[in-house]
Amino acid sequence: MGDRVMWFNGSVVPWEDARVHVWDELALRGANVFEGMTAFWDAARDHHLMLAAEQHVDRLFNSARIADIPAPETRDEVFAALAEVASHHPGKDVYLRPTFYAARGRSTLAPESEGAMYIGGFEFAPVAPPRVRAVVSAHRRFGGPIGPLAKSGGSYLDFRVFERERTERGAEHIFILNEDGHVAEADGAAILIVRDQEIIVPSVDTGVLDSITKRILLDIARDLGHQVTERRVLREELYDGQVLLAGTLLGIRLVDSTDGVAPRDPRATDRARELAAAYDDLCRGGHPLSKTYLTSPA
Repeated sequence: MGDRVMWFNGSVVPWEDARVHVWDELALRGANVFEGMTAFWDAARDHHLMLAAEQHVDRLFNSARIADIPAPETRDEVFAALAEVASHHPGKDVYLRPTFYAARGRSTLAPESEGAMYIGGFEFAPVAPPRVRAVVSAHRRFGGPIGPLAKSGGSYLDFRVFERERTERGAEHIFILNEDGHVAEADGAAILIVRDQEIIVPSVDTGVLDSITKRILLDIARDLGHQVTERRVLREELYDGQVLLAGTLLGIRLVDSTDGVAPRDPRATDRARELAAAYDDLCRGGHPLSKTYLTSPA
């Protein structure tokens, strides 16, 4: 039951049996949209609870519409498939990645689009490294025609360049600026800056994906009485406050230093730790907002 499986175009198959042709649009042009989702095991109820499932599935369908990829399944069918994949991992937290992709279409050889779906799932347990060092990339991220509203596989191709730079510079994370030099996001995570009672996040008009994990954390922050400000963020502000990273697979992670500069305000660090702990409580059903965000996939 713990083996990796893949929901692939109608049924669960062994991981290695989920294959597409090299001439499909998925391989040729990276024509896919996806979501990263988590299902946490609830031992008391003996089943999984999915985090922000409605929001993730809503964005999956919206991304498909923006990217002109026909949705191959209904919402109910997507939820049923997610539950089926999660059920292969009883007793474990599971990362799920539902993906809509263009099997053919929007090329000179195949003018009509056809959509298909797969869902990968595997057990996960995020572990933060002893030190979390971040660097600001020397490269910039430029927007494309799809924009930040769609979570598309092709949009992540430039992360290969950022990841290589991060590795070469010996950091755990890398921060990315947009073409105007404003803070956009980190590698696979949203950026939040904690300053005493204020939480600052880059606004969507900087070209950043509107992270669902970030939205959950901002709801927690408001519940704790913090002021939330969404605006364009200068690079220099990364050195003036406690930086938090938020992502589905990553969870919530405090950054110990950015370009070698450590946070200067211990109060901001304490508040960031409070936010991270509250997020963990929410994922385990122990926070007042848990009822809003945790649902059974079945």
